[in-house]
Amino acid sequence: MLVPLSLLFLFSQFYRSSSAVIASDLMHDLSLRAADLGLLSSAFFYAFALVQIPMGAAMDLFGAKRLILLLSLLGIGGAVTFALANSFPMAVLGRVLLGLGMACALMGTYKLLTIWFPPDTFATMSGFVLSIGTLGNVFATAPLAMAVNWLGWRKVFLFIALIHLLIAIWIYLGVSDRPEGKDGGEDRMHEKGLWKESMEGIRKVLQLPSFWFIALAAFVRYGTYISIAGLWAGPYLEVVYGLPLVDRGRTLMAFPIGFIVGGPIFGFLSDRVFNSRKKVTTIGMLLFTLFIFPLIGFFPLSTHLLLVIFFGIGLFSSCGQVMYANIKELLPSSIAATAMTAVNFFTIGGGAFFQHIMGAMIDRFPLSQGQLSSEAFSFAFGLCFAAAALGSVAYLFVEEKRS
Repeated sequence: MLVPLSLLFLFSQFYRSSSAVIASDLMHDLSLRAADLGLLSSAFFYAFALVQIPMGAAMDLFGAKRLILLLSLLGIGGAVTFALANSFPMAVLGRVLLGLGMACALMGTYKLLTIWFPPDTFATMSGFVLSIGTLGNVFATAPLAMAVNWLGWRKVFLFIALIHLLIAIWIYLGVSDRPEGKDGGEDRMHEKGLWKESMEGIRKVLQLPSFWFIALAAFVRYGTYISIAGLWAGPYLEVVYGLPLVDRGRTLMAFPIGFIVGGPIFGFLSDRVFNSRKKVTTIGMLLFTLFIFPLIGFFPLSTHLLLVIFFGIGLFSSCGQVMYANIKELLPSSIAATAMTAVNFFTIGGGAFFQHIMGAMIDRFPLSQGQLSSEAFSFAFGLCFAAAALGSVAYLFVEEKRS
C-alpha cells in the first residue's frame, strides 16, 4: 500500500517543484512577468491549502481512500489543462486543479499511517514516505530539464498525466482504509451529531496554543523552502551565474537530495535518540535558517559552495515532518487527521504566500539588460532568512507530550 501512496506523493512534489526548471519557458511561452510567474506557481498552493481543514475532517469521518481517488481525478485533469494552456488564465486553472488534486496525497497517507502503524513509529514512517515522495523533487530538476530539452515542457506534462492515471488505478485496486476487522470513521457516518463532532475537533485544534506556534513555523519553513527550491532558485542560477538549463537542473537537484537524506534522519532522531519532537525540530529550523543566509549576497559563492548550501537547505528543511508528529501527539487520536491537515494548511499556505510575494518583490526591481537583477534576488532571499528565523524562535514555545 505504501508504494502507490508514496508514488502519488512523489507526483505532488514533482508538480509543486517543476516551475523552477521551466520558469524561463513559461515566461517566454505565456509572456509572463516575475509577478505573474509567482502567482502561477503559487496557484497550486492556494488551491491546495484551502481544502486542507475540511478535507482533514472528512478523512476522519469517511476514510482517506475515497478522497485520495476523487481528488486525483482533478489532478490528472489539471496536468492536462496546464500542458495545453495557451494563455495565463488557462495555465492558472491547470495549476489550481493540480493543487486540488494533490491536496490529499500526503495527508491521506498520514491518516492511513495512523491506522496501520503503531504511534511510536509515526515519525519514522512519515520520514520514509517523505523521502520517497521527495524523489519527485529530484525528477523536477535535472531529469525534467533533459526531458524538456528533448520533448518540450508541454509533452512532458501530458506524459506525466498518463502515469498519474495509472497510479490512481493502482491505489483503487491495492489500498484499504484499515486492516480487516478494525473499526473506522466510515462506520460512524450515520450517527447522530456526526458533523457536530467534526466541528468540535476543529475547535479543539484551533484552541491549542502550541498549534499556532507549530503553524507559524510550518508556514515559514515550507514557504521559504519551496519558494527557493521550487521556483526562484532556477531564475537565480540563470541570472546571477549564467547557468544553462541542464546545468541549472543538476544544481537544483541538491535541494531534494538533501531533503531525502534528512527525512529518515530527523524521524530516527525524534523517535529513537532524543525521544523529543521539539528539540529535533528546533535544531533543524535553526540550521535551516543559517543555510539560507549566504544567498542574501553579502559574499560571492562558487557553484560548488552553492551545491553545499542547497543540500543543507534541503537537509534541514526536512525537520518539518516532525511537526506533524508533534501536533498529532498533543491531541486525541480521533482528530489526528484534522490536526495534521490544519498544520498542513499553513504549510502549503506558506508556499503560496512566499512564491507570490517574492515574485511581486522581484518585479519591483528594474531590469538589468532585459533580465531580472541580482539585487532583486538578494532582497527576496533576505525576506526568506528573516521569516525562517522568526519560525525558529516560535518553535521554542511549542509543548510536547504524548496524548
